[in-house]
Amino acid sequence: MKMHIALSLALVAGCVSKPVISLHHADLKEVSLLGMNLKLFIQIDNPNAYDVEVRAVHCQVTIAGKYQLAPMDLQPNQWLPAGQATLITVPVSIPWTMVPALVAETLGTTDVKYRVQGMADVTATRTFGIEKNNYPLDEEASLPRQVFVDLSSGSIHF
Repeated sequence: MKMHIALSLALVAGCVSKPVISLHHADLKEVSLLGMNLKLFIQIDNPNAYDVEVRAVHCQVTIAGKYQLAPMDLQPNQWLPAGQATLITVPVSIPWTMVPALVAETLGTTDVKYRVQGMADVTATRTFGIEKNNYPLDEEASLPRQVFVDLSSGSIHF
């Protein structure tokens, strides 16, 4: 019996389907002398038949393939219900010194790509509490280039 339970738990932990992550929208939180602070609303679709908790995320964001933001260490401690989409807010700070370079480099495009690489600490199922630390995270998405153009010209429109 104990072997059967252990095998079942191992199978559940090994069969976790990767949640689908996408950018839902972004809001300007504040503008300071150091840069702009955004709130990115990330939509995470949990395709699993059980809830998954995102306890912590440790990541590095790279914009336009070469501009790295400060490393992030977040503790959302948020459950993603089975078979549903959940919004998670992620604070992002973009220094002013980076904005003109991004605008110039992305001339002729409508979107600015960014990549999030790092690790997440997750818990699968509320019942068994199967924890997995250092779950690899490597996602790419984009923000409208117009956000950076508006910032560099002194006007902001979302």
